[in-house]
Amino acid sequence: MRHLLSVALCVIVSLVLLGIGARYVSGFWLFTTLHSLQLHLSLLCALALVLALLLHRTRLPAVLLASSLGMAGHAIWMTQDLAQDDWRGAGSPVLRLMSFNILMDNLENAPAIRDAILGSGADVVNIMEAAPLKPELPALSAVYPYRIGCGEMTKHCDLMVLSKTPLEARSIHSLSTVFEERMIVSALSWQGTTIHLAAIHTTKPYFDSFQTHELVRAAQVLERLEGPLLVSGDFNASSLAPNIRMFLHWTGLRTALWEPATWPQWAGRLGVPIDHVYVRQPLRIRSLERLSSSFGSNHHGLVAEIVLGDR
Repeated sequence: MRHLLSVALCVIVSLVLLGIGARYVSGFWLFTTLHSLQLHLSLLCALALVLALLLHRTRLPAVLLASSLGMAGHAIWMTQDLAQDDWRGAGSPVLRLMSFNILMDNLENAPAIRDAILGSGADVVNIMEAAPLKPELPALSAVYPYRIGCGEMTKHCDLMVLSKTPLEARSIHSLSTVFEERMIVSALSWQGTTIHLAAIHTTKPYFDSFQTHELVRAAQVLERLEGPLLVSGDFNASSLAPNIRMFLHWTGLRTALWEPATWPQWAGRLGVPIDHVYVRQPLRIRSLERLSSSFGSNHHGLVAEIVLGDR
């Protein structure tokens, strides 16, 4: 019986590792979710294989254990490969950004989310699935008089950007036919420098290859922008996913040295960072933190402090 359980664990782990390993030979969309979870799944596989070894000591679980640890190590390397350099400049003053997918049917928590936005001290706020905040727009406008979304340049109340300072060069983009108006590009003047802003909400990776097509479309828009660039939003994938890494390479964007887990909210710090804040030099992320509450959403929001470093 112990031998049978050990073999069963090895079979299950082998299938998972094959799915993860597909990234090294193909970018087939069906495995993209596994690629986003590479670190989590590799570590879970390693634990399962330790159990398999305790049940029955043979060569197969040992080999699979080494493979699992190798994939986990590669995932950790990838989290740092596209991270910003370890810059330690003074970084003052700070541009404060809040980015939060509040969940489209989260109506009862709209007043609390409104208060969280107003109390965040953010200069710019990026809200996804913003419909619950529609009744709160007058209160938000008192602090954030500049808005794109929820009727301002858009047909829908989905993706929305709020700002304390004027937003220039404004444009709305539909990245695919799945959802409209899920990329907002604008710019603001900060410290005498024009900062380009992009808010993005991509589809889920298991919607065929739509997510990759959306990221290609977004990269084509962003590559035309010169100078400092700040991108935030819900990408529905971690920075480990091959299509996200393609997007970052293409645009020259970089991640924080460590990205907080944002989904699912019940997993806490053991969740997956699928909501992101990315920057292009000379911008740097001085800090990146989760909001203390999910306010009824299935995501945690992010607050980032952005500084203008040396070129």
